[in-house]
Amino acid sequence: MNGRENNLKSSLLKIESVSKTFGGVQAAQDISFKVSEGDIVGLIGPNGAGKTTLFNLITGVYTPDSGKIIFEQTEVQGREVLTLVKMGIARTFQNVELFENMTVVENVMVGQHVRTTCGFWGAVLRLPGALKEEKKIRKNALDLLEFVGLESVADRRSSELPFGWQRLLEIARAMASKPKMLLLDEPAAGLNAVETGTLAELLNKIRSQGITLLLVEHDMNLTMEISDRIVVLDQGRLLAHGTPREVQQDEAVMAAYLGKA
Repeated sequence: MNGRENNLKSSLLKIESVSKTFGGVQAAQDISFKVSEGDIVGLIGPNGAGKTTLFNLITGVYTPDSGKIIFEQTEVQGREVLTLVKMGIARTFQNVELFENMTVVENVMVGQHVRTTCGFWGAVLRLPGALKEEKKIRKNALDLLEFVGLESVADRRSSELPFGWQRLLEIARAMASKPKMLLLDEPAAGLNAVETGTLAELLNKIRSQGITLLLVEHDMNLTMEISDRIVVLDQGRLLAHGTPREVQQDEAVMAAYLGKA
């Protein structure tokens, strides 16, 4: 994709001069960039660069000290996590976070709770409307498991799955909330080469569904292969932003991130 094609796309997410300090440590310093609708954007940088902090700011875990986070033309900084999920922002975590005592399909069903309408008492009293909705939720969950390739283990406990499959399950659960943007924190961590290849295919498949992706990933081969744009952070600051080729040729990136003078 060339720069002109990217500029023609509408911006789904805008980060404008965002800063965040923890106990005198500047974790994010005046960061600004845009994520265009339908893109896969890789967020890279050395350990401690501020990548996870930025994820937490976008998803409502933290509130920035200054600056704006704009999603679909609406300022969202300071809004609650659940509100952001309902707006269309979902995420996965660096450490897999699953309900281990639930089955695979139940884990994905839980991911749909923000889109349910039956309410607490409807579920408790097993009202006809609630039963109908539960049946629909299970069907949607099974469809998502088929999408990520886990339909054959739908009724197994999530704790019984190999680690690579747990990663896929977490992505399926995040997709259950019907996101417009999916943030992935180290999705390839702990995966072997075959599993990483499967993940790359899945991420492109998700993008083909109209979902925009922002991912933190230390696997540079994966990041450069699938990303339309790369954002590079270093010590809480924006170091570079461009296509994979532009970033790979950036002298500041080579010095700070790749360790080259």
